[in-house]
Amino acid sequence: MTKRSHQVDHLDPLIREALSWITRLKSGEATLADAEQLMDWRGRSTAHEHAFRDAVKCWRAIGQALATGRPALASRRRRASKSKARA
Repeated sequence: MTKRSHQVDHLDPLIREALSWITRLKSGEATLADAEQLMDWRGRSTAHEHAFRDAVKCWRAIGQALATGRPALASRRRRASKSKARA
């Protein structure tokens, strides 16, 4: 198991599901039935809705970081901690 997949395993299950929904919808293969199922999933509870909204924010932040060529926040933190360790 890679470090990255291990990190995903530690995500809240609802966040993982929400990210899976976004990935499906952005795949270009989503159907109307998929969209309807997502609406049902989001309507199950406020926790489902909040998880979806958080996943959308994450997706957008990743897209913006990729579009601007800026490194992700985690990468910046890693570099900063390495610099402090050397000092």
